[in-house]
Amino acid sequence: MSNAELTDRQLLNEVRAAFRERARERAKPFLAEFSRRSLARDKAKVANDIA
Repeated sequence: MSNAELTDRQLLNEVRAAFRERARERAKPFLAEFSRRSLARDKAKVANDIA
């Protein structure tokens, strides 16, 4: 399953599991995808904000 197919909660669960196993390199792609999604959500909120 690719990172794009995972929900935000699943991504964070994968990150937690990687950190528990001391596998920081394995966590990086999951963190990058989560960060990308968060930024996209924030940009959408700002674009739709009536200020």
